[in-house]
Amino acid sequence: MLMNRSRAWALIVVSCSAPLIAAEKIDPRLATMRKAWIEPVDERGDDKLVAACLADRLDTLTPMARAATKAEADVVLRVKAHLTSAASRVLLGSMCGTPSASLEATLPDGTKLWADGAKYRRGNGAIGLAADAKCGLASGLLNGLREAMRKARDKNRMWDR
Repeated sequence: MLMNRSRAWALIVVSCSAPLIAAEKIDPRLATMRKAWIEPVDERGDDKLVAACLADRLDTLTPMARAATKAEADVVLRVKAHLTSAASRVLLGSMCGTPSASLEATLPDGTKLWADGAKYRRGNGAIGLAADAKCGLASGLLNGLREAMRKARDKNRMWDR
Protein backbone atom coordinates (compact mmCIF):
# COMPACT_ATOMS: atom_id res chain seq x y z
CA MET A 1 0.00 0.00 0.00
CA LEU A 2 2.77 2.45 0.95
CA MET A 3 4.74 1.54 -2.16
CA ASN A 4 1.71 2.23 -4.38
CA ARG A 5 1.20 5.65 -2.79
CA SER A 6 4.81 6.66 -3.28
CA ARG A 7 4.67 5.53 -6.91
CA ALA A 8 1.46 7.48 -7.42
CA TRP A 9 2.97 10.66 -5.94
CA ALA A 10 6.10 10.24 -8.03
CA LEU A 11 3.98 9.87 -11.16
CA ILE A 12 1.96 12.99 -10.28
CA VAL A 13 5.07 15.06 -9.66
CA VAL A 14 6.71 13.95 -12.90
CA SER A 15 3.60 14.49 -15.03
CA CYS A 16 2.86 17.92 -13.56
CA SER A 17 6.40 19.21 -13.93
CA ALA A 18 7.05 17.84 -17.42
CA PRO A 19 6.04 21.03 -19.27
CA LEU A 20 8.16 23.12 -16.95
CA ILE A 21 11.43 21.32 -17.38
CA ALA A 22 13.99 23.90 -18.42
CA ALA A 23 14.34 24.41 -22.13
CA GLU A 24 16.44 21.83 -23.85
CA LYS A 25 19.12 22.93 -26.23
CA ILE A 26 18.52 26.28 -27.89
CA ASP A 27 19.13 26.25 -31.61
CA PRO A 28 21.22 29.33 -32.54
CA ARG A 29 18.87 30.00 -35.48
CA LEU A 30 16.21 31.10 -32.98
CA ALA A 31 18.01 34.45 -32.61
CA THR A 32 17.40 35.31 -36.28
CA MET A 33 13.66 34.64 -36.36
CA ARG A 34 11.53 37.76 -36.98
CA LYS A 35 8.14 36.59 -38.30
CA ALA A 36 6.13 34.07 -36.29
CA TRP A 37 3.02 32.06 -37.03
CA ILE A 38 1.14 31.22 -33.83
CA GLU A 39 -1.06 28.16 -33.64
CA PRO A 40 -2.79 26.38 -30.77
CA VAL A 41 -2.17 22.64 -30.53
CA ASP A 42 -5.91 22.11 -29.95
CA GLU A 43 -8.24 24.60 -31.67
CA ARG A 44 -11.13 23.78 -29.32
CA GLY A 45 -9.30 23.81 -26.01
CA ASP A 46 -7.55 26.20 -23.68
CA ASP A 47 -4.71 26.40 -26.18
CA LYS A 48 -6.66 28.82 -28.38
CA LEU A 49 -7.23 31.28 -25.51
CA VAL A 50 -3.56 31.44 -24.53
CA ALA A 51 -2.49 31.60 -28.21
CA ALA A 52 -4.72 34.66 -28.74
CA CYS A 53 -3.09 36.50 -25.80
CA LEU A 54 0.33 35.41 -27.00
CA ALA A 55 -0.38 36.82 -30.47
CA ASP A 56 -1.51 40.15 -28.98
CA ARG A 57 1.70 40.52 -26.94
CA LEU A 58 4.25 39.02 -29.33
CA ASP A 59 5.60 42.24 -30.83
CA THR A 60 5.76 44.07 -27.50
CA LEU A 61 7.59 41.34 -25.54
CA THR A 62 9.86 39.91 -28.25
CA PRO A 63 11.68 41.17 -31.35
CA MET A 64 9.23 39.13 -33.48
CA ALA A 65 6.13 40.19 -35.38
CA ARG A 66 3.14 38.08 -36.40
CA ALA A 67 3.27 36.66 -39.91
CA ALA A 68 0.16 37.16 -42.06
CA THR A 69 0.33 33.59 -43.32
CA LYS A 70 2.09 30.43 -42.23
CA ALA A 71 3.97 30.39 -45.54
CA GLU A 72 5.75 33.69 -44.84
CA ALA A 73 6.68 32.78 -41.25
CA ASP A 74 10.29 32.17 -40.18
CA VAL A 75 9.13 30.23 -37.13
CA VAL A 76 5.97 28.42 -35.99
CA LEU A 77 5.02 28.88 -32.34
CA ARG A 78 2.79 26.06 -31.05
CA VAL A 79 0.90 26.72 -27.81
CA LYS A 80 -0.41 24.03 -25.45
CA ALA A 81 -2.29 25.15 -22.32
CA HIS A 82 -4.03 23.70 -19.29
CA LEU A 83 -6.30 26.20 -17.54
CA THR A 84 -7.64 24.88 -14.27
CA SER A 85 -10.76 25.96 -12.43
CA ALA A 86 -10.61 27.87 -9.15
CA ALA A 87 -11.84 24.75 -7.35
CA SER A 88 -8.98 22.68 -8.79
CA ARG A 89 -6.46 25.29 -7.73
CA VAL A 90 -7.80 25.21 -4.16
CA LEU A 91 -8.08 21.43 -3.91
CA LEU A 92 -4.91 20.45 -5.73
CA GLY A 93 -2.70 23.44 -4.96
CA SER A 94 0.65 23.15 -6.68
CA MET A 95 0.08 19.49 -7.52
CA CYS A 96 -1.37 19.93 -11.04
CA GLY A 97 -3.85 22.58 -9.88
CA THR A 98 -1.91 25.53 -11.24
CA PRO A 99 -2.70 26.75 -14.78
CA SER A 100 0.20 25.94 -17.09
CA ALA A 101 1.20 26.26 -20.72
CA SER A 102 4.03 25.25 -23.01
CA LEU A 103 5.43 26.84 -26.15
CA GLU A 104 7.38 25.13 -28.89
CA ALA A 105 9.25 27.04 -31.61
CA THR A 106 9.85 25.10 -34.82
CA LEU A 107 10.96 25.91 -38.32
CA PRO A 108 8.18 25.61 -40.93
CA ASP A 109 9.61 22.19 -41.90
CA GLY A 110 9.07 20.96 -38.30
CA THR A 111 12.64 21.23 -37.01
CA LYS A 112 12.48 22.01 -33.30
CA LEU A 113 14.39 25.12 -32.25
CA TRP A 114 13.30 25.49 -28.64
CA ALA A 115 10.54 24.55 -26.15
CA ASP A 116 9.67 25.65 -22.62
CA GLY A 117 6.73 26.11 -20.29
CA ALA A 118 5.23 28.46 -17.72
CA LYS A 119 2.91 28.26 -14.72
CA TYR A 120 0.54 30.99 -13.61
CA ARG A 121 0.83 31.94 -9.97
CA ARG A 122 -0.39 35.29 -8.74
CA GLY A 123 2.71 36.08 -6.71
CA ASN A 124 5.54 35.22 -9.09
CA GLY A 125 6.53 38.46 -10.75
CA ALA A 126 5.69 39.35 -14.32
CA ILE A 127 3.53 36.27 -14.92
CA GLY A 128 1.40 36.93 -11.84
CA LEU A 129 0.72 40.57 -12.67
CA ALA A 130 -1.65 39.75 -15.55
CA ALA A 131 -5.35 40.10 -14.84
CA ASP A 132 -6.15 36.55 -15.93
CA ALA A 133 -4.42 33.22 -16.23
CA LYS A 134 -4.44 32.98 -20.04
CA CYS A 135 -2.64 36.29 -20.58
CA GLY A 136 -0.38 35.68 -17.59
CA LEU A 137 0.69 32.39 -19.15
CA ALA A 138 1.21 34.07 -22.52
CA SER A 139 3.46 36.68 -20.90
CA GLY A 140 5.42 33.97 -19.10
CA LEU A 141 5.91 32.02 -22.32
CA LEU A 142 7.02 35.14 -24.20
CA ASN A 143 9.45 36.07 -21.43
CA GLY A 144 10.97 32.61 -21.80
CA LEU A 145 11.10 32.95 -25.58
CA ARG A 146 12.79 36.35 -25.35
CA GLU A 147 15.39 34.94 -22.95
CA ALA A 148 15.99 31.95 -25.25
CA MET A 149 16.46 34.32 -28.21
CA ARG A 150 19.00 36.28 -26.15
CA LYS A 151 20.90 33.09 -25.29
CA ALA A 152 20.80 31.97 -28.94
CA ARG A 153 22.18 35.38 -29.99
CA ASP A 154 24.99 35.06 -27.44
CA LYS A 155 25.71 31.54 -28.71
CA ASN A 156 25.93 32.94 -32.27
CA ARG A 157 28.41 35.60 -31.10
CA MET A 158 30.53 32.96 -29.46
CA TRP A 159 30.73 31.01 -32.74
CA ASP A 160 31.61 34.17 -34.70
CA ARG A 161 34.85 34.66 -32.73
